[in-house]
Amino acid sequence: MKRMILCLLALFLVAGFGTATAQTLKMVYFDNFAPFSWKDESGAMRGILIDVVDEVAGKQMGIPLSHEGFPWARAQDRVRGGQADAFITVPTPERRGYTEISEETVISSRMTLFTRNGHENIDALKQIQSIPDLKGFILLDYIGNGWAERNLKDYDRQLSPRPENVFQMLAAGRGDLFITDSVVGGFTILNMGLRDQIIEIPNILDEVPFSLCIGKKSPFTKILPEFDKKLSQLRESGKLEEIYNQYR
Repeated sequence: MKRMILCLLALFLVAGFGTATAQTLKMVYFDNFAPFSWKDESGAMRGILIDVVDEVAGKQMGIPLSHEGFPWARAQDRVRGGQADAFITVPTPERRGYTEISEETVISSRMTLFTRNGHENIDALKQIQSIPDLKGFILLDYIGNGWAERNLKDYDRQLSPRPENVFQMLAAGRGDLFITDSVVGGFTILNMGLRDQIIEIPNILDEVPFSLCIGKKSPFTKILPEFDKKLSQLRESGKLEEIYNQYR
């Protein structure tokens, strides 16, 4: 009887360990941030960030994954509240309060200017080189833009729910500028059919790193050293650049 109890206990422990190691890493993303992350017609998440996580955490590390998209503020709340494990974004002091951050940068975001083609003050807009130069212009933005909340908190911004709404307002002449990632802006106006109506002023106001941010309540914080190692190897091999180039 004693041997049977010990055998059953051993089987229970092994089964429990197997369940823990097979636990799914629940990733959340901004669902309308193409080409970094967006929800396609079928409801599946697509984009650069999803492909990188699939390659590093899924293929290289063998971790089961799920990808879900939400409005950006809600996605962050899910990690903060422990309903999801991680997202990839700029590691701000506020986010460091509830997440552990990867050392390796997943991607660097270059913040540039977008305006209406034929803007009456285009020459003045082209002279903008830094954030203080934005004073006097009407800025458009979307709710939950962490970069703008940190860097443009002293500026009036007319907010919309999503980046697509911002570009529509910009094309309609309801503001002067939208500051966003260069790749995101270019990809979005192309897919919205607005290339003739909106132009990029490629002056870089800021360059910010996007890192993997895992909630402190998540059991997956322990994977960060290995994730950093695999991501670095992927960058050195050129595979990371191949992923980026698929969306350019």
